[in-house]
Amino acid sequence: MKCPICAFEITSLCPKCGYIVYETPKMGFLSRLFKEKQTEITYQNESIIRLMDFLRFFWRLKTSDDYISRKAYIQRLKEEEENVRFFQNLKSNRLLETFCREEQFASKNVDFYLELFANFPTLIEEINHDYVKRHLESEKAYFDELFKAVDESIVLDEEQRIAILTDEDYCLLIAGAGSGKTTTIAGKVKYLVEKKQIDPKDILFISFTNKAVNELKERINHKFKIDCPIATFHKSGYAIINKERNVLHTNIVTEKQQFLIINQFLSKTILGDKELVKKLITFFGYYLEIPEHAYATQNQEQFFNLIERKDYSTLKDNLGEVNLQLIHARTKKKYTIKNEFLRSIEEVQIANFLYLHNIDYIYEKPYKHKIPNAKKLYTPDFYITQNEKECYIEHFGISEDGKNDRFTKEELENYMIRMKYKIMHHKTFGTDLITTYSTYLDGRDLIAHLEEELLKKGFELKRKDDREVYNQIVANDKEKYFNKFTLFAQNFINNFKTRAYTERDFAHLRQMTNNVRTLLFFDIVEQIYLHYQGFLKANNAIDFQDMINESALMLEDFTKMKDKIRFKYVFVDEYQDISRQRFNLVEKLSQLTDAKIVAVGDDWQSIFAFAGAEISLFTKFKEFMGYAKELPLTYTYRNAQELINIAGGFIQKNTTQIQKQLKSPKHIKKPIVIYTYSEVDKENNKKGYTAILKNRAKKVEEIIGKIIQVEGTEKSILLLARYNFEKNNLIKTGLFSEGRKERIYSKKFPKAKLAFMTVHRAKGLGYDNVIVVNAEHSVYGFPSQIEDDPIMKFVTFDDQSYEFSEERRLFYVALTRTKNRVFIVTSEIRPSKFVIELINDYRDQGVVVHGNIAETVRDLRENRLRCPKCHYPLQARKNFALGQKLYICTNEPEICDFMTNDMRGKGNIHLCDKCDGFMVVKPVKDSDRFIFGCTNYLKNGKGCNNVYPIDSYQDD
Repeated sequence: MKCPICAFEITSLCPKCGYIVYETPKMGFLSRLFKEKQTEITYQNESIIRLMDFLRFFWRLKTSDDYISRKAYIQRLKEEEENVRFFQNLKSNRLLETFCREEQFASKNVDFYLELFANFPTLIEEINHDYVKRHLESEKAYFDELFKAVDESIVLDEEQRIAILTDEDYCLLIAGAGSGKTTTIAGKVKYLVEKKQIDPKDILFISFTNKAVNELKERINHKFKIDCPIATFHKSGYAIINKERNVLHTNIVTEKQQFLIINQFLSKTILGDKELVKKLITFFGYYLEIPEHAYATQNQEQFFNLIERKDYSTLKDNLGEVNLQLIHARTKKKYTIKNEFLRSIEEVQIANFLYLHNIDYIYEKPYKHKIPNAKKLYTPDFYITQNEKECYIEHFGISEDGKNDRFTKEELENYMIRMKYKIMHHKTFGTDLITTYSTYLDGRDLIAHLEEELLKKGFELKRKDDREVYNQIVANDKEKYFNKFTLFAQNFINNFKTRAYTERDFAHLRQMTNNVRTLLFFDIVEQIYLHYQGFLKANNAIDFQDMINESALMLEDFTKMKDKIRFKYVFVDEYQDISRQRFNLVEKLSQLTDAKIVAVGDDWQSIFAFAGAEISLFTKFKEFMGYAKELPLTYTYRNAQELINIAGGFIQKNTTQIQKQLKSPKHIKKPIVIYTYSEVDKENNKKGYTAILKNRAKKVEEIIGKIIQVEGTEKSILLLARYNFEKNNLIKTGLFSEGRKERIYSKKFPKAKLAFMTVHRAKGLGYDNVIVVNAEHSVYGFPSQIEDDPIMKFVTFDDQSYEFSEERRLFYVALTRTKNRVFIVTSEIRPSKFVIELINDYRDQGVVVHGNIAETVRDLRENRLRCPKCHYPLQARKNFALGQKLYICTNEPEICDFMTNDMRGKGNIHLCDKCDGFMVVKPVKDSDRFIFGCTNYLKNGKGCNNVYPIDSYQDD
């Protein structure tokens, strides 16, 4: 008889599939498949019929000579669950043998059936493994010559061939830098068309940039002559939308046009909405800059970087209403101060609230009563007046219950003592005082408490006309307020849409916070969003975000779209940069067309979080897809093994990155060379920013010369930077000139093949040698230490898996652009912490240093613009009492009250103990020494002649 499973002629036990006929005493399983036979029996029992059919289903899969994807059997497994439970129940209740005797069916076939079901995915995995192994051998000649017609130098390695043969429903090709990912996916398309007879029109390629698309088109459409569609995500979405609507959007809104639409709304349209104008003025006045305590800074250095770049000017200042007549403490000449810079954002909030509510104030006006035995002039934060009423305001940068994580226990104790003294002065002299704090126990913010206290003191809070203030802002300082806020709102809206959020999601975002600033911003930006979306609709326009979002929504309508879009494969290039909205589009395409997804990328190079990329969509690919086959491409054809070892170790410090070991046939000793430059222009004995730019550019020029000396001028050299403005910095020195597009020219080496790019722009490219031009430790250094506004965290993915995780990936990209060596230029005294890490961890593995270099980042505390007492940044501004420019410590004055008129002397200005003048720093003639001298000194000898050495004065 014929075997009921595989149709092979058998007597009792099938030698091919192992099926056993009833009454056969012995039975094998899959590894010794089906082995005996009786006379043919036709079974009537439904459960046995289903069992036999399942065995036939498995046999067909096993003998198909195809890669078996999960979709080929997953539904069948679900349908089989009830029948499996039936036999499991018989077996657990010891009724199986009785049932099989009655049905004349071998019970060991049931055992095999149950074991087969339990291990089905594992067995399929083994079958697929054998399939790949078999075809690697049988199709070796085909793979060997796959690229022969277009490029004889390309020979696929085994990992690339395995990736081509693997045909799971969801495949992730984890491609290391320079591992030939484009070659692999191009080869896979050729294989699908030539070997699997897939129509090229049924294969869709999606990438992120036109550059990547053009590269794929050149390789696949032109060289291989395979006419499959290749497009960016935006163009793919746009095509889907217009396929459904049959009407083209007549206008595509660019980012520049988007800015103008939002800016126009804020400048003019908004004036018709009194409530929205009020909210925006409130935001401009109190919340445009973020209070320092709102940032989750990880260390003191990050906090210093934060306050150094804050704008502490006020509304009154920016609207041109500051006009204070001051007298210079030394020259006694009158002069007018036209600007107003405060110590903190919270003080700016207070000043703006007073201004907007018609309460006159003077910032840090000297207290009208002399404090006995005081070494310092007491200047309360604000002196406020309204009609005949006057009051002082002291703002304390601690919580209401006396806490601040920035300060040590000793500092806080001193802070509280000084705070109590200030309050006591007002009680002693009977002056009204309002005290405010950074945070309050009741959860309300500073402004709410300030308003309450002012009312208690009898001040009338008569708010200025919002539209009048608004028009003043438009006329006087549109750049700071409108343009800055427009960019912020535009960035938020784009990321909001990139997350695939819609209008209803604003309610969800509000539920996630009780922060006053954030909620106020949501109220404003929601109205901007609605206006912007209304503009798009009214003008039959679409932006790049909606090209993707609208197309993903359309694909949800299976009945309409099923016959309009047909794909069997969707390839996604640069998958490490996938955002939520792009993931939604790919997922919907797969669900609608039943297409297989082939994603390719490298999580080590995921560097576009600011544009909405979520690295977890890559690192948790299996989780998001439900199941997947992850395939490594670890043979790199760009970098030397020595560089790979260093760069790989560097990136894998973050253990959440997918761990892999790249391999290369190339070897270069000393692949990373670090050159340092001095921040002093020794030729002209100058310091400062100009000296830094000049010395850095000279060092870049020197490295170019060394490369040319060894390799000639034909080898390409890429100048890499974290930010694009570094190109202008090089050009400003006169040593370089700008060329077309990425080209830049060295005046000393005009024949050198130079290009300049940011690291983001250079991703995916390779050059003979690379120079990283600015790996210094600074706000705009590498790593960049610019922190996003906390509001943006609601619409972007914030990778907190490791310190500077995104910047670390970006630095890895910089290291791996070279085909030979990477040269890193850094400051002697401010080296990047990444550079220090390379030196400390890999000096014996090929990292070379030329020049002096600071060993730790802590050396930065000695920066000359830091306070000599507490190391906080110094702020240069005019002082009310002295009437001259001073360097004032930005720390809380209760912690550190350092101020000086001359940083060279590093002396803390204080009251003269002989008169009512101030002891300021003065240079000693014909000497490099400095002394304290009174501001009331007069050359005619009639003034105060009090002087003493700097080091003889002791602060309290």
